[in-house]
Amino acid sequence: MAKAAIKIQDDLEQLRRRFDEFRSTQPSRSRLPEPLWTAAAELATRYGVHATARALRLDYRGLKKRVENRGRPNQKRTAATQPTFVELVGPALGAVTDCSVEVESTQGSKLRLELKAIATTELVNLIRTFVGH
Repeated sequence: MAKAAIKIQDDLEQLRRRFDEFRSTQPSRSRLPEPLWTAAAELATRYGVHATARALRLDYRGLKKRVENRGRPNQKRTAATQPTFVELVGPALGAVTDCSVEVESTQGSKLRLELKAIATTELVNLIRTFVGH
């Protein structure tokens, strides 16, 4: 076997182990962390999207999209427009009646809640859990 083919196999095998380790510790269908996607896109740039997607058991179209978007700024938000703090002001230690909340995580996931009554502390904890803080 040629040295180049061995190098490809070694690189893909190392990353495949990282993916397997993540998948074995997370519930099925969990979002892959950004560092794993970045590493997969890097290998796909070098060795091809098809071979990388097959070796890592990734969605071909998803990986291809990430390879094509490498180096491009996120179109949804730039670092200058991304909020770092949002203050929620509500009634003091009570329940909010009829509340509509929309939250978008930095990964682009969206959460929309229509609530009849919820304690403000519970609402803050729910949003923190969703955005991962």
